[in-house]
This record gives sequence, structure tokens and C-alpha cells, in this order.
Amino acid sequence: MNILRERMRIFGPRSQEGAALLIAVLILLILTVLGVYAVTTSTLETKITGFHKWHVEAFYAADAGIHYTLATYPYGGMYSGNPTWSFHHDDPDCDITATYLGSTAPPVGSGTGVRAGFKAHHYRTNSVGSDSVAIASSTVDMWGYRIGF
Repeated sequence: MNILRERMRIFGPRSQEGAALLIAVLILLILTVLGVYAVTTSTLETKITGFHKWHVEAFYAADAGIHYTLATYPYGGMYSGNPTWSFHHDDPDCDITATYLGSTAPPVGSGTGVRAGFKAHHYRTNSVGSDSVAIASSTVDMWGYRIGF
């Protein structure tokens, strides 16, 4: 009879006393893995956002160099001598090169005639911008022409 009682105690309701602890440990393990994954993902997203910000800043610096060149470069006045004009601008940080490529007849529909002596003077402008922490750079090229004599 003692053996029967012992078997009932082993397989009876008291044999599940450690199950709650085991389930709690498994749930904590799953939550820990999810937490580590969340922290890793958010760290990666923060780095991606920072790199994107620096690349956008570099692009805007290069674009500002193009606009600065359009406002200050003597388009139409470089027909002899050195056809390349280069300079460095500090705010925003960009290196700009404008090159006179030559002249052609003005395009049809430009409102000017070849007989009047007008020409299309072709230029290439290159601007390389950098971000404020010198991690990213961006290049913007612009080709165009101005009508002149």
C-alpha cells in the first residue's frame, strides 16, 4: 500500500509544483530576446537616420554651390584665356568648378538669329558639397548655355 501512495504522490497534483517557475523563466527569456532585438533595431535605425541627414546636408551644400555659381560666375565673359573657374566656398562647404566649353549657333526657337551675331556659349558647372562633420559628400553637375554675342 505504501508503494501505491508513493506512486500517487509522484504522479499526482503535487508533481507540477515547478511548472510555474519553468513557464515564468521561458516567458522572461522570450521577453529578453525581444528586448535585445528592439534595442538593436532602434540603434540601427538611428544610424541610418544620421547618415541620411549628413547626405542630405551634403547634397544641399552642393546645390547651394550651383546656385552661388549661377549668381556670381561671369557667364558670357570667359571667351579667351583660361576657360575654367574654380573656388572653394566655406558656408556651405563646397568646391565649385565652372568650365567654358565653347560656342555654337543658338538653338532654333531661342528667339535669336545667327545673322544678328548671337551664339550659344556652353558651360559645365560641377559642385561637390560636404556635410558639417565631413562624413558625406555629394556631387551636382549642371550643363547649360547662355545666349550672347
